[in-house]
Amino acid sequence: MIRNMFQIILLIAFIPMFIFMYFMLVFSPFMAVSEIAAIINYEAPKDNVYFVLLFFISLIMYLSVRIQSFRKIYERYPVLWPLSQMIFISLVGLAFGMFFMNLWAENEVISKPVAIILTMISFVLARVFMSYWYEKYPISTKMFK
Repeated sequence: MIRNMFQIILLIAFIPMFIFMYFMLVFSPFMAVSEIAAIINYEAPKDNVYFVLLFFISLIMYLSVRIQSFRKIYERYPVLWPLSQMIFISLVGLAFGMFFMNLWAENEVISKPVAIILTMISFVLARVFMSYWYEKYPISTKMFK
């Protein structure tokens, strides 16, 4: 009885964090691309909060898979887990791309063309890793059963 009440309280507290995480996960790649474009256009650095955001998102994703009562979200909506993985890996590439652009815009450690090339390489490497990952571990609806 007490354990069930504790799980319900945790679930009620977790659902808003999960919804906020998915909201940020879906919209953060668009924000990162627009900030990278703004760095190129205005030649001024921007705050790279995406590594902190990736930590928060990965913590929520870990909890949502690790705890049985939270995992029911993925059992009910099986498309959420592969979607979150794809967006997360893309966001890692964009976060590194933003890091390289800030290296150029803030301290001019590297030149502008090199920063743009490194940004594109980081995003392409993230996509190549995603292709490798899904070739090795194909998406399956039986993954949580």
